[in-house]
Amino acid sequence: MNRKALPRLTLKMRLSLLLFVIAIPLMGMILEILKMVRDYSDSYNGIMSNLKVANEYNITFKEDMEYSMYRVMIGLIDASEFESGDILEGTTKYATVLKNPLNMIHSARYAFGSTIERVPGTDSDIKIRGILSCLDTLETAVSRMIENSALPGTYDENVFIWENDIKGLCSMMQEYITQYTYYELAHMEELQKQMDSRFRQNIEIFIVLLIGILILGFGLSTTITKSVTIPINSLRKTAERLGHGDLAARAEMYDLEEINVLARTFNKMSDEIADLMEKTRQEQKNLREAELKLLQAQINPHFLYNTLDSIVWMAEGGNSRQVVEMTTDLSDFFRTVLSGGQDFITIAEEECHIQSYLKIQKIRYEDILDYDICIEPELKKQVILKMILQPIVENALYHGIKNKRGGGKITIRGYTSGEHILFEVEDNGTGMDERTLEMLREKLDGKENRPDSGKSSFGMYNVAQRIRMYYGSRSHITVTSQKETGTCVRISLGQPEDVNYKKS
Repeated sequence: MNRKALPRLTLKMRLSLLLFVIAIPLMGMILEILKMVRDYSDSYNGIMSNLKVANEYNITFKEDMEYSMYRVMIGLIDASEFESGDILEGTTKYATVLKNPLNMIHSARYAFGSTIERVPGTDSDIKIRGILSCLDTLETAVSRMIENSALPGTYDENVFIWENDIKGLCSMMQEYITQYTYYELAHMEELQKQMDSRFRQNIEIFIVLLIGILILGFGLSTTITKSVTIPINSLRKTAERLGHGDLAARAEMYDLEEINVLARTFNKMSDEIADLMEKTRQEQKNLREAELKLLQAQINPHFLYNTLDSIVWMAEGGNSRQVVEMTTDLSDFFRTVLSGGQDFITIAEEECHIQSYLKIQKIRYEDILDYDICIEPELKKQVILKMILQPIVENALYHGIKNKRGGGKITIRGYTSGEHILFEVEDNGTGMDERTLEMLREKLDGKENRPDSGKSSFGMYNVAQRIRMYYGSRSHITVTSQKETGTCVRISLGQPEDVNYKKS
């Protein structure tokens, strides 16, 4: 259902879609509310501005106009002084200001004709036109009275103008302004009603829309949540299966791209783990085979037969001390070979092992064999892989010393270099030519197929293979040799790679 509901989108795109679905309608609702408030505010401010202008003239215009023209009528002022503006009547701080009637008319005409906003054909517009008409007639009457004030014998006419025209027109203007104010207030009340009605309608629409947004948002968020949690739970269960040893466990692909990246990475990791497990099993199998063949090589029937034959020969000769020594050395030799099934022993035990072997061979090859073991005392408590020196020593004896005229000497050294333990098995035997040495190095590096146990290099190859499996790339065997001069085998050991062992 989730896969049908949502196409193959990234998590970021799905969250963006959810935000879009919720934010756009809510933003529209907010903008509509702001528009309502703005429209009402603009209309309200316009009405209030108009009322302010109208009220200013409703309060002072009639009184100022009648007073100024009355003073002109009775001849107490010279009307020509109005050409300079308003007239200050008196010199004290209580002096009266007579407003210029023509300036008052021009100011009122501008205020009602240009400043006040009106809609043609409305009641307010009709009253404004009435006010402007009164102003035009009033301007004519004022101009006529000002002209008459400069002529003799015009007092009666000016009284008539003041009584019938000026006072009447000012009263009519005041009535028009009062009616205009009434209509503007009525307009404001109507605007308030429209605003309330529109607000209620929009609130109902907004509630329905908000419910729809919440339902859609909840459904979409649930779908997105499931599209994340279901794959993650599946990936978690797959990881648990892999952790419990089910190497066939593979993560399922889903429509969420981020999860697919994790699933592909997890599956790649699972494949690599399976390959490593198989490689480890194969290496363990090869290692056990190598150890078995090494054990078989150590329990060499010819070596055992010759040693026992020597013991019998010495016993018949009455040399009981040598019989005891050789029997003890043979016992120590095989005790180390078996070592209770353990893979690691101390360097002291390894030294004892090669001493037992060399002491036995020294009795058999007394005239041709000499040896020297020099291992640093502080190394002897270190633990290493067992039987890594004896096969090298045996190889030096049988293929280096034994074939040399006059015999030779084997020197075994052990010391540290940095974090590595180094062993050297050096002989002054027959040595090897360059071709034989190169073939041996390639075999020890694993570049050639493993030699059979019957070949001369099996012991060294077996040691190299076991070191490589236990110690990894941190350890290696190097061989240097010169024909008719001798051979030196150097073993470098680092730390074992994840090996569990128990000391003997």
